[in-house]
Amino acid sequence: MRKLIILLDGAADERIPIFDNRTPLEAASKAFMDSVARDGKVGTTDGKDYTHTFLLELLTGRPYEIPRGVIEAYGLELPIGEGRVAYRMTPAKVRDHNVEWYYNITCDEEMFLQRAIIKNRPKLASMDPKILLYHGGKGVLTVKGDDILDLPKPPGQAKLDSADLGPFEDFARGVQDSTGGITLLPWGGGLGKVAVDIRREITKVPDLAVISKSPSALGVGRFLGMQTHRVPGFKEGAKVAAQLLGREDVFLHIEETDDISHKCNPKDKLRLIEEIDRELARYEKHFRRCEVALLIDHGASSVTGEHLLMRVPFAVRGPRWKGDGTASFHENGGQHFPLGALLDTILED
Repeated sequence: MRKLIILLDGAADERIPIFDNRTPLEAASKAFMDSVARDGKVGTTDGKDYTHTFLLELLTGRPYEIPRGVIEAYGLELPIGEGRVAYRMTPAKVRDHNVEWYYNITCDEEMFLQRAIIKNRPKLASMDPKILLYHGGKGVLTVKGDDILDLPKPPGQAKLDSADLGPFEDFARGVQDSTGGITLLPWGGGLGKVAVDIRREITKVPDLAVISKSPSALGVGRFLGMQTHRVPGFKEGAKVAAQLLGREDVFLHIEETDDISHKCNPKDKLRLIEEIDRELARYEKHFRRCEVALLIDHGASSVTGEHLLMRVPFAVRGPRWKGDGTASFHENGGQHFPLGALLDTILED
């Protein structure tokens, strides 16, 4: 029987007073997700700080640490050969040494940011920069060298002296001056060689097609040699998943639940969860023919916008799983499974 694994990135949350002290996931009307929980098995597993660290442990059974920049370079198919360092780039505003990660970027601001990057790119010329941007003004940068800067990571609040940026200082300041306040900050830097060495250790990889809009999820898939499909969002992702299930097992990653969390509006997060549920329900006739698993990789506060390290829920529906008819899909309850052993539980025949 075919398998469909759906990862709702950052969908877990904290309790919100306006939802009667329930989480957005708990308060949402979500018939499809709750049916998976009700008709199958529910439990919890170990949340991680970022999607790629969760996926690496889930898919390999071991807690590998590969820098975010390196994984996203894989995801965007940006070459990172010997003697190059890859960084993830995130929009931010820096005021009085305080970093405010900028997730509410508008389409116009994103366009201005792109122009500012092109204008200021010559300031990195000595490092032979390769930059690829994607949705939300985010991007990946690779540069020549082997020194890796340890810089603040989003989404938490951080302090930053301009001198900490080293060779990126003039570039970051120039972009900020060009846009009138928004810059692009590097973080999660690493050498491609690190990933190559780790890949040699991995002998078993699940046969799954990975569907996502996120370079992070796609990067893990490509790093592990899995088939990947880049889509513009969860609606196209659900459609492609239904199409592929006729011939292969599928891993569908939905990034939007994490993106909306960083914008700090719990009502918007609840509405998005409901919209995603309705879209998944459209393909229920396809999904009923396979085993379905719902996963969450980490919590993300829709109040503060920060990631939450916590146990996260999962639910699995299929002939092997017998539910009690009362469960719903939310953060609380169920047997705990270590993350490294969870995929074997889901995929075993």
